[in-house]
Amino acid sequence: MGKIYLPKLTPDSTSILNGVTVHKYFLKDHNVNNITLPPLRQKPLIGVTIHNTEDLPRVEDDGEQYTRATLNGNMGTVRTHYYTDDLCAWQNLEDSRCNWTCADGTGPGNMQTIAIECIMSGESGAENIKARDNAARLAAYLLHKNGLTADNLYTHTYWLHVKDGRTKLSDTANIDKWCTAPHSYKNCPLYIIPDWIGFKKQVDGYIKKLGGSSVVSSGTFMVRVLDPALNIRAQPSLTAKINGVIRDKGAYTIVATAHEGNILWGKLKSGAGWISLGSKYVKRI
Repeated sequence: MGKIYLPKLTPDSTSILNGVTVHKYFLKDHNVNNITLPPLRQKPLIGVTIHNTEDLPRVEDDGEQYTRATLNGNMGTVRTHYYTDDLCAWQNLEDSRCNWTCADGTGPGNMQTIAIECIMSGESGAENIKARDNAARLAAYLLHKNGLTADNLYTHTYWLHVKDGRTKLSDTANIDKWCTAPHSYKNCPLYIIPDWIGFKKQVDGYIKKLGGSSVVSSGTFMVRVLDPALNIRAQPSLTAKINGVIRDKGAYTIVATAHEGNILWGKLKSGAGWISLGSKYVKRI
């Protein structure tokens, strides 16, 4: 039997996530052509990866068209979680499934992040602004839902640099550098990278509105620990997992800060986690 080409799709369900209309249409439930699918995620989720995909000429609902093209076998091996444009988003994969978008094989981009393809063009205008805003809203929702922050936001290009060994996940002080550094294979998301920090702040603002921890600074500074047993948390929250304890009252470099209510947290350059920056715990030096 030859390949089956699907007509215009009708979503299985529709919901509103942080202001974004999301049409659920899982590939696994409509796989008439038996395209290959990524496995379910076996390792912890570490963030959200942002991509750009080109706006389609004379197409109103780009996400539906890309979803249909995937099932028709016209997207090669690309499998993303969400296609998002100025109108809405189409969810192709369960959040618990890996993706095939980051070109890092079985690396952390494909295996440990949720992928959002933001459909834009190189032109200015309201449609591109709204598409970017929808991607920011959706990213914020997914990060907040999973107890993460805008510090857990990555570009496709970042994973290419990780794959090539130019950086690694533990180098938390230089994530934004490698998210935006040019790569010979692909610079993606092409239309968001030039304002990557602005996009992260946009996502951060939506996370804060959802009641999550807000990363408010990426400046680097030093603190002297005053507490004889200062907990290191996995995330900037009193309820987050304790990764370790600082007992030496030494000096440490902070690469990002975040607020949880009235508590200010600092992210350690080592990548070990977050510590409280309260005056009874540390002193800035």
